[in-house]
Amino acid sequence: MVPTLMSAPYLTMLLADGRLPSGAHTQSAGVEPALTGGGMRLAEVPDYVTVRLRTVTEVEAAVAVVARSLWLAGAPGARLPALVGLDAAWRARTVSDALREAADLLGRSYLRMAATVWDLAELADARRTWCRAVVVGVTAAAAGSSATETARLVAFDDVQTVLAAALKLVPFDPSQSVAWAVGASAEVEALVQRVSALTSSTDLPAPSAPLVEQWGQRHRDTERRLFRA
Repeated sequence: MVPTLMSAPYLTMLLADGRLPSGAHTQSAGVEPALTGGGMRLAEVPDYVTVRLRTVTEVEAAVAVVARSLWLAGAPGARLPALVGLDAAWRARTVSDALREAADLLGRSYLRMAATVWDLAELADARRTWCRAVVVGVTAAAAGSSATETARLVAFDDVQTVLAAALKLVPFDPSQSVAWAVGASAEVEALVQRVSALTSSTDLPAPSAPLVEQWGQRHRDTERRLFRA
């Protein structure tokens, strides 16, 4: 293990960095199927970001916040059953098996990366698949992040994933993506306020985005693609 004492802002920037060896760079948060086969125009990317922040990303951020709370509240050796239930609650809210598979892949990669810095042996030794949101929440707990910081991390990461993928798919002035990221800040903070006080899987929101899930299903069977999902 390497020393883990760092400021909260530094930690948030570290965990939201798309260059992490967690496989996140292989994902487009659904923007590839939306732009290439779903009829969405580049100018509508900010609206797509907003839709995600109000639906699937809110659910993921809520799961991460609750996972953090369960990890901190439970005794070592007794936390896993609650996390298993939380993981199942996320799956019940994610209809697309393609998106579940992508989240599981990211969860494995994220856990492998985070376990080199923090003591996450209990989670790793469970020898089961965890969705990315659960792993992010447990990592945040181990790293000392607050619930607010955890929710903001998930939301900011989603915004940046969409915008970075859009730049690769339909090249445009990168400064525009920065402007779009700034424009999404109010939605990010609104999401943070909605989920940062949650502590139980029974509190999870359940908004859905059927078209996003449909695009994910179609994208999995696409032969020519840049991103996994």
